Amino acid sequence: MSKTFSYRRKEVVQENPSAGEFKARWPALFHIDERITTIPLETTFMAQLDSHLPQLTSVFQKKGGVSGQKLAPHLAILQEATSDVNLKRAAVLKALCIYLGEDVGHLIQEYKDIEGDDIQRDLQKSTMGIYVINKEGGEIGAHDDIGIYVEGVIILDNIGSVAQACAMMLGVMYVLNMAYPKELKYSYEFIQKVLLQMDGERLSPKVLGLKNKIIAGL
Repeated sequence: MSKTFSYRRKEVVQENPSAGEFKARWPALFHIDERITTIPLETTFMAQLDSHLPQLTSVFQKKGGVSGQKLAPHLAILQEATSDVNLKRAAVLKALCIYLGEDVGHLIQEYKDIEGDDIQRDLQKSTMGIYVINKEGGEIGAHDDIGIYVEGVIILDNIGSVAQACAMMLGVMYVLNMAYPKELKYSYEFIQKVLLQMDGERLSPKVLGLKNKIIAGL
């Protein structure tokens, strides 16, 4: 795939194909184990997320009001010593959205007891995101499938965790030359510029404020 990089970038920028068309044209690019940026996206993302988790948890604990109430169930997972690492990673990403004033539902669509056709129709309502099909009667965090959809088309499925899907989503947006969803611009800005340290010199006031609080807590 590295040999066709320049050709693919020219195609996606100049011709602006739909997500479905581009996946049909370059199916190998949408394999989870394919490196789709110039950095090892998943390993870097996970390492940075884990290293920032204690400081983020501390910052979230100090949030009051309605946002503090919304953060409470996610903080409970973060503060539970026995919580699975994937549960903690998902919880901190959801809490990040809430802290930055964004709707978790725009990042992750969760389903249970729903037919596949109904899910497909529901995914048509937003431009892109992550879907999680939870196991019926399963424990918290148990799922049948996690995937990524763009323009109503599922382009990656059977992803191992929510955090892995978030990392892959960044790669998908890069591959398809898509801007961050406006509903999640702060969350993705934090992920890109603070966690992955890509173009981190220019930060919005909201994300800079969170970064400074993390630094102060080190």
